Amino acid sequence: MNRLLVFVLLAASPALFAQSAALATAQGKLRGNLAESLAASDPGELLPVAIILKEQAPEWLMATAREIPDKTARRAFVIEVLQEIAGRTQGGVLAQLAAGQTEQSVGADVTPLWIANVISARVNESMALELAAREDVAWINHDQPRGEEVLVSTSVAPALGGPIECGTDLMGSDEVWNTYGITGADVVVAVIDTGVCATHPGIADRLWTNPGEILGNGVDDDGNGFIDDRHGWNFENNNSNVSDLNGHGSHTAGTVAGEGAGGQQVGVAPGARVMVCKFWNNFSGEASVWQGQQYAVANGADISSASLGWPHSLNPDRVTWRMVCDNSIAAGLVVVYVSGNEGCGAGVDHVRTPGDVPSVITVGATDCNDALAGFSSCGPVTWTGVMPYNDHPFPPGLVKPTVSAPGVNTSSHNLCSGYTNFSGTSMAAPHVAGAIALILQADPTLDQFGVENLLRTTAVDLGAPGIDNNYGSGRVDVFQAVTAALNVGTFCAPKVNTCGTVPAISTSGNASITSTSGFKVLGTNARSGQFGLLAYTSNGPATPPIPFFGGSLCLQSPLNRGPIVTATGPVNGCNGTLSVDMNSFASGQIGGNPAAYLSIPGTLVTCQWWARDNGQVYLTGALDYTVTP
Repeated sequence: MNRLLVFVLLAASPALFAQSAALATAQGKLRGNLAESLAASDPGELLPVAIILKEQAPEWLMATAREIPDKTARRAFVIEVLQEIAGRTQGGVLAQLAAGQTEQSVGADVTPLWIANVISARVNESMALELAAREDVAWINHDQPRGEEVLVSTSVAPALGGPIECGTDLMGSDEVWNTYGITGADVVVAVIDTGVCATHPGIADRLWTNPGEILGNGVDDDGNGFIDDRHGWNFENNNSNVSDLNGHGSHTAGTVAGEGAGGQQVGVAPGARVMVCKFWNNFSGEASVWQGQQYAVANGADISSASLGWPHSLNPDRVTWRMVCDNSIAAGLVVVYVSGNEGCGAGVDHVRTPGDVPSVITVGATDCNDALAGFSSCGPVTWTGVMPYNDHPFPPGLVKPTVSAPGVNTSSHNLCSGYTNFSGTSMAAPHVAGAIALILQADPTLDQFGVENLLRTTAVDLGAPGIDNNYGSGRVDVFQAVTAALNVGTFCAPKVNTCGTVPAISTSGNASITSTSGFKVLGTNARSGQFGLLAYTSNGPATPPIPFFGGSLCLQSPLNRGPIVTATGPVNGCNGTLSVDMNSFASGQIGGNPAAYLSIPGTLVTCQWWARDNGQVYLTGALDYTVTP
């Protein structure tokens, strides 16, 4: 070989090796069959992708947000954090994409998101590799076109208008309306689906209306980034036309909030408002759902209901789904998805994404006789090997669904007029979203975890006793859930007793699990009589809870009621005192049930005394203590 040529090759080899290594690194960031699809693409062909940036919301966001009691302030805080991350980190990628549009290596539809730090775009092979080589890009996922609908339901038969729809009736919705006058008023449910036919008489007056937008003037009046978004947005065609051309979205919206005008009463929460988020009904539409969920958060929805999901066999971007859902929940949105229509069987891949996300309220389907629907996807699910989470190892895995609701032969709106029957977990999820709307009217302070706790603890247990992978905690009983929510909301704050004083609460001793002396929770200035101690913590209640007067406590986590004690002092006087040794209670020596959750070092416990006073209920203030070793 020519010596000069050998010298040139040797001199160039470090650069060649570096280029080869960089290319291998970039290709390693291509997910969802993107590398293969790019290699097989035509020159200049643009493929839909989601560019996930390396910096994402901090781990502490969820916990910190839950400490903000005001839900408006909580949402504003989370949005500010997420938008700051996106605004600070996306500039370089957006500039590169803008330059690529000039070179026609990038499509016109570049969409930055902040609900997770993601940018949706269409790019060619060279641009995909250039982006993947960036240090600030974690990976690029192919939103792979498949030409298949993502919805999980089937049309059954036309239905006639008539009495209350069987699932709405079975869950006790009409009892809620008639007993409490609660219809979901002022609660906004974002329905992420195929749109809504706004002229159906059952939904025409139930659509959310953007108060800051003037329809038809071609101006973004409220500055939210969407022009004329009077009732929501079309994320399929990026315009304000949210009309339903499919029928699925009209059906699910009717189940949430159809008011029964002109026929059958199908809506669980006929006083709620439906925010329409029309998505790209295709298995390549992951980003369109993320955009809809971001819109719901940004524009004040209380609940999102989405009757859709991706089978694991289609390799959805599970990590981004979990980030989107967790960030939405941190902002105070209650997030509801279906389990799917893949039925039951061995393994951990029957529940669709994002119904497999741990924090999501995932809904399975029953019929109106409380039998499990044969199509309803069963758990468990696992996140082992899905980095950075790598949790819920199988066995046993994470139990899913969360709860179940009717979804067989469900009657609801047939596009613009009349009614039709659909079956699927698609029909079950809006039943639960409507139930949550009733719960949130009863107690607007509840967040995702408070709502989930109420749904679980009041559900009708079906199948194997306890929580299982067929029904979850059981079929939703909205009357019982709302009843519990009303008790929670009624007995939140300390109340002055009939003596004109507020009983006080204090502690003495050391809350140590190894302490030989007592740790007492004390009450003073109480009317003499029977009292009960309410204790709750995020680590869970003793099982089963101790019955106590039928009352409840304002909380967003599980509670344990008891024990009942007798205050000492003059009869009917207000100088009574009382105390409970919490170390004894935690060991099961008081009240008859072990309360092991009170003996876990590091657990934060909150307590209040609860009592009746001449037929009224009052509470002391609350105090916190931390269990020590």
